[in-house]
Amino acid sequence: MIQLTQSPVTFSENPHGYRLGDKRLSGITSLIHEILQLGVYPDASEYVKTVAIPRAGEYGSSVHKAIETYDEIGIKQTYYEGDKFGPFDVSSELDNYIKHRQGYTPVANEYTVSDNEKWASNIDNVWQKVETQGIWLVDTKTNNLDYYPGGPDALKEYLSWQLSIYAELFERQNPTLKIEGLACNWLRKENAEFWEIERKPSEQVLLLLEATYMIDDFGKFHYFHANADSLISTALVPQTNNNALISQHLVQLIAQVQRDYEEKKTMLDEMKALLRQKMEENDIKSWESSLFKATIAKDSVSVSFNTTLFKKENPELYAKYSEEKVKKGGFTIKLKDV
Repeated sequence: MIQLTQSPVTFSENPHGYRLGDKRLSGITSLIHEILQLGVYPDASEYVKTVAIPRAGEYGSSVHKAIETYDEIGIKQTYYEGDKFGPFDVSSELDNYIKHRQGYTPVANEYTVSDNEKWASNIDNVWQKVETQGIWLVDTKTNNLDYYPGGPDALKEYLSWQLSIYAELFERQNPTLKIEGLACNWLRKENAEFWEIERKPSEQVLLLLEATYMIDDFGKFHYFHANADSLISTALVPQTNNNALISQHLVQLIAQVQRDYEEKKTMLDEMKALLRQKMEENDIKSWESSLFKATIAKDSVSVSFNTTLFKKENPELYAKYSEEKVKKGGFTIKLKDV
């Protein structure tokens, strides 16, 4: 039997998350959602967010539990109450999983891999192929492909990134072992498919893992990547609507910079007004410090041309000397209260 190195990272189901001691680590799913924009439902209604997606999550969890129970103790436990949306009968899904597993030996379920610094995730299944003795990393999906953004091809692209990250972390954690293949069990009711998944080049995966993140006061992870747009160009991101055309990474950066700019501009205008007031009160036209120089310029007289009045009183002359030019429309960004 293959001996796998056990990660020091601990996983908690509720609240969902990974920890290394007192430090929280990020999973992989949100990273792929936010940076690569794969598996994102941009137009999801409140019903989808509060009912359909949570129900699908409980259904998927039931399938995973049935698989884990069967692999570990050989019992077909296929009925699950669910926390809110059950009960679920996943007997068809488990039967199809067993068919897919033929020719493979289960090595581990929910195997935790991590770089012990920023990232951690549980791999659904680690299998050993009987014919070659090679190691395969396998993920189970129960998505409704009719509603998945981009359809089956987009899900396979998502899986390619997900499982490729798993492979990198697995091989780092088990230096003497190499991954032979990646695969997915797609199980939904009586429908099922077994997909072999292409592994992404290591340089692309490692570049994605250079992302940084922050955790807000509500415990939510927010991700940032200096090369997000170039990474997206290598991913087959489904363009389902205008929102999907703009990376969430770029949106977040613009909003943050715009917010910082507006706050600092207001502060700077107030401080400049105060500095000018002090200089005028002391009849100082130029003031200099080690950091900057401030100067009050002399008042000047400007002459403006009343185009509206001239056009009204001299329409023919105005038309003779007027020339139309296309002026590019302005571009503004207005922050929303969120």
